[in-house]
Amino acid sequence: MPFVASHCQRCHNDTVRMANPELATLDTSSAVWPKVLDKLATGRMPPAGSPRPAPAEIAAVTGWIERTLGVRSAAASAKPPHMTARRLNRAEYNNTIRDLFGVSLRPADEFPLDDAGYGFDNIGDVLSVSPLLMEKYMTAARAVSRAAVYGPAAPAKPGKLVRFMTKKSQDDPTPLALPFSNRGALYGRFDFPVTGYYELRMRVANYRPRTTGTPRQRELSRKRNLTAAEKAELSEANRLSYPPVKMVLTLDGAPVLSEVVEGNIDYQYAHGESVARVRITAGEHSFRASYPEFASMEDPLDNVNLDGRRKLFIDYLDIVGPFEAEPPKPAIAPCADAACADRVIAQYARRAYRRPVTQEDLDPLLRLAAMVRDSGDSVAESIRVALQAMLVSPHFLFQFAGSEYHLASRLSYFLWSSMPDEALVRDAGRLQDPAVMEAHARRMLADGKSDALIDNFVGQWLGLRTLDKRKPDPRAFPLADDEVLEAMRRETLLFARAILRENRSVLEFLDGRYTYVNGPLARYYGIGGVDGEEFQRVELDGEQRGGLVTQGSVLTLSSYATRTSPVLRGRWVLESLLGEAPPPPPPNIPALEEGKLGEAASLRQRLEQHRANPSCAVCHDQMDAIGFSLENYDAAGAWRERDGRFAIDNGGKMPGGETFHGPQGLKGLLQARRDAFLRNLTEKMLTYALGRGVEPTDRETVEGIAARTAADGYRFSTLVMEIVKSSAFRAEGKAQGGENVR
Repeated sequence: MPFVASHCQRCHNDTVRMANPELATLDTSSAVWPKVLDKLATGRMPPAGSPRPAPAEIAAVTGWIERTLGVRSAAASAKPPHMTARRLNRAEYNNTIRDLFGVSLRPADEFPLDDAGYGFDNIGDVLSVSPLLMEKYMTAARAVSRAAVYGPAAPAKPGKLVRFMTKKSQDDPTPLALPFSNRGALYGRFDFPVTGYYELRMRVANYRPRTTGTPRQRELSRKRNLTAAEKAELSEANRLSYPPVKMVLTLDGAPVLSEVVEGNIDYQYAHGESVARVRITAGEHSFRASYPEFASMEDPLDNVNLDGRRKLFIDYLDIVGPFEAEPPKPAIAPCADAACADRVIAQYARRAYRRPVTQEDLDPLLRLAAMVRDSGDSVAESIRVALQAMLVSPHFLFQFAGSEYHLASRLSYFLWSSMPDEALVRDAGRLQDPAVMEAHARRMLADGKSDALIDNFVGQWLGLRTLDKRKPDPRAFPLADDEVLEAMRRETLLFARAILRENRSVLEFLDGRYTYVNGPLARYYGIGGVDGEEFQRVELDGEQRGGLVTQGSVLTLSSYATRTSPVLRGRWVLESLLGEAPPPPPPNIPALEEGKLGEAASLRQRLEQHRANPSCAVCHDQMDAIGFSLENYDAAGAWRERDGRFAIDNGGKMPGGETFHGPQGLKGLLQARRDAFLRNLTEKMLTYALGRGVEPTDRETVEGIAARTAADGYRFSTLVMEIVKSSAFRAEGKAQGGENVR
């Protein structure tokens, strides 16, 4: 067949053996033909960058497949997808506990990691329940029910609750270690058990090699019991050693302590312990101890000595208390009798099960509460035990399809990663009306809880959750410390949040001319005019930065720890942005020769040798071309002009002959493939919204959503609204539960 010979056999043949070599034989009995029909019809084959057949050629060959081979498309022949009863994942569990009882506990942080499918951890088919997880559910239910009925557990008397220390290096994790900062900052979060006064005690560490001051001053620095005159004499040397700098401790962004730290020419602790006594409400709060001036430091390694020790840093922070603690406040008002207890149990069962409850639902809970009271325990304890049972019920832990209330939960867990609120539950019976569904979706997107859509959907779509596991080698990239990497992650999330909050075009993911940076990240990128620790929105010229592919988080994720990888970066673009992931490499492909990269040969030269093998070239011709355009960014996302002794060649040529150069050229290539990007984003978001993979029967749904989104200027909210109004989202089919509850 001429079409197959011209457009398919380059990849699908007995030599390369990519994916389906039987295309070369035209085996009419092969199950691959429905997939071929779908991929040709949707433009996903031939792959991006390859010569494209004319529309008339595609129409002719798809018609021939249908008529001659008697093949129906996978979409037409597939059965409707089943709907699996889906359990709450860790993020959803924590958020639901927060909204159900108003407590700050995060018990799911102790659960085993959720399995992922199709790139997301909310897929029903893979969210099994292991014996270990069931044990964790029991422990969490006990702790949450106690906090709800009696209030959070309070220490018997004031004492040290925790000590936080910064890591000495990026390779030295300890249980209480916080991110490593070249600029000496220490920051984190803590769940304060009750409302009261707490002391935040910290020690500032100085290290100064004896390279300043006169011999007399250096002698004094080693002497004990200095006189007042000697102290004054040495004080001048200290100032010469390091200028005085302000240290600030903040709680939830508000300053609670500020001190000026003097430099020292010996390794010692400045001022002993610094203490801030603050009244803090129960719940999780963020803290940060840092030197704000250092955020504008041009080179953070100015704060690092040649031996690797930082000159000035926060050594530790202790949290001590509570003092003058208020009595813990329970989420549930006390009850005096059994009738009140039964009303409370019924109220929370309805909310926990996210639907009206039947007498059949309530009877076991009420009988359990009565047994507790009959055994001599209090009314409060009977409520607690009933709540504990409620929290390990499948009706709480799972979402079951088959009712109008399931649609309310589906919408809420899509946009908020949490339970539906009262307004949504009241309208559950009207959500099949597209206007009612859209009104609630717009209301919920405007709520701050929709940040969960950015954190959980975007964070997984782009792979940001794995950034901690993809850290650059600190010896090769010392400027990319934990603080800068966290700033990169936050930049991407703030960028995505702006697209949501301002209802901007999703095409700005490809080439947005703005981003969010603070002082340290701005200096890392070479962006001027930004000082301080707070993030600011900055407009970009599009030359070096602009869009996801130029953000440090993405560039770091798609690199190795010690070097860039045009292959990984090209694959990331194809898979994450265009939905055209190349197949796995054939077996027995030799590894890339990395010896003396940047000295004897450039990375580009080595890759050209690598893909001389035809089996490699089929995929590498696409991936490498895309990755080469990003070679001006090193493995930690910083701009560079050279790779070792070789000048960067950022040109790329796709298999179809299209050439482009640098990040601007790549963004132009992506904009030309905006339809593929939008379709991929639609499939990703629909997968996340449904909690299942997109199947052939969803093809028309995906195409319709993408078309209507494009027609409305590619607006983010339009994409969301079209998803929630789609028949796939509003389906109420019976769930297939049980097979994943084991």
